[in-house]
Amino acid sequence: MGNSPQSKIKAAPQTPHVTINANSTDYKVQTYIHNSKGEIKFIDSNAFNGLLFETNYNTPFLLGVLTVNDELNSTVLNKVDLGDDSPFSELNNYGDGGEFIRVIIKTKSKEKFACDYTDDIVLDKTFVTSKKLNTIQNNIKLVKYYFADVVWSHFQNKNKEWSTDLLNTREKPTTQLRGASPVNSGRALKHILRYFSNDDDIIDEDRWDNGQGKVDYTLPAGQPAFTAISEIMRTYVSSDESGGILTYYNGKFQLQSIRSSINKIYKSSRSRTASDVLFSKTHLGDNFGGAIKIQTNDNRQSYSNKEAGSILGKEFNYIPVDNSNITFIDTQPDATLTTLNKKEVTQFNPKTKEITIHSNEGTLAAVESKTGLHSLPDGDDNKLNIDENKNFSNNKSKLFKMTDSNTTMYYGTIKLQKQLLNSLTKANFAMPGMIDMSANKFLYMNIDLNSKNKFANKIPGFWYITKNLTTLSKGTFASNIECVKLDKPK
Repeated sequence: MGNSPQSKIKAAPQTPHVTINANSTDYKVQTYIHNSKGEIKFIDSNAFNGLLFETNYNTPFLLGVLTVNDELNSTVLNKVDLGDDSPFSELNNYGDGGEFIRVIIKTKSKEKFACDYTDDIVLDKTFVTSKKLNTIQNNIKLVKYYFADVVWSHFQNKNKEWSTDLLNTREKPTTQLRGASPVNSGRALKHILRYFSNDDDIIDEDRWDNGQGKVDYTLPAGQPAFTAISEIMRTYVSSDESGGILTYYNGKFQLQSIRSSINKIYKSSRSRTASDVLFSKTHLGDNFGGAIKIQTNDNRQSYSNKEAGSILGKEFNYIPVDNSNITFIDTQPDATLTTLNKKEVTQFNPKTKEITIHSNEGTLAAVESKTGLHSLPDGDDNKLNIDENKNFSNNKSKLFKMTDSNTTMYYGTIKLQKQLLNSLTKANFAMPGMIDMSANKFLYMNIDLNSKNKFANKIPGFWYITKNLTTLSKGTFASNIECVKLDKPK
């Protein structure tokens, strides 16, 4: 795997770009494919077909697909002039995994105190290609380049030995029974991320919770680091006894619990003005992705004392989403009988030879108490967005853990907590392109409707984003968002 070269292309008005008009806005798109040898080519308007970006709550990375037209069995790519002292670049495939894609998306905006128009950068990022696929769509030959964050390649392509024993201070740890010397899961995850990326500064220490779970693991020979990362995340228990979310923003990894992420969405403060008037102010956290308002034909004003319906105020710049462009999928009526069940953990302590059955965890009540729903708007009057069937506890998944760790009792609850993300009320909607409204963030949703039924009453509030698909092509720059509602009125 080659190292990503420093691009020699500088943003300038004369730099080649493709102009795309979408949503009454002109976007300048510069897309370059280059390799580790510095060879580079620009994708012009004849070759450019489209870009697709995806974020998903199951992965911390930004993924995507670049689609280019293939004319006469040859991908048409423009050469880039690298300067007076350099010839036009030639791009060759060497099969060494060192092929990269740089995407720059800009839009024009007027400066606040001037009449000049400037370029606002929507995205400027370099990705590594993971796969190249020749295909046919609508009787047109296309080439698809699948790409991901550059750091992704370190954990997928590097073949290195790794074990939790590397975290021990001893140079030659004695041979012990598996499970006899586990290490903290958060520390193990931090170590493997640094070990495979060769970057000690890749961890966001301010947003990293080592937690209290433990793991003893050796990466099988020939397996990518993702195998170990997945196993470590299954053993992770946060400091506040919740499941963990691994994210990657601004070139660094963050590990935080679901509960703490909910607690950080917003907070409300009250203060008095000089005239002794009491007013409220809302403070939004960095895991807030944006706010939408569902537009209906109901123009009547409605008033409510519910915090969830008025938290951002009437003057907030909401993103409008027409009622016809949003689809709600309510909780399935038999979810707690078919999809969900109680998670009962049987723990065997190899030191004391004792067996402990954790039957009080792994229930919806345990999930509700460890998810932090009380910190959401109207938290004292809300509950988990699903009702427990009276037969729920009779349908069990029995998990076996061989460890002496006292965090084992929480594994059932954490497994059910994450499984719920596929069973709560879902919303799917389309909106103007917004890559930053990514998975694992929260969006605020409200609705213009004077008379609300029971379902509409649970719409206002924060929704957890599980997926964002953003498409950029000729005439289109749009995002399709999938999100779930964690809470509902009692």
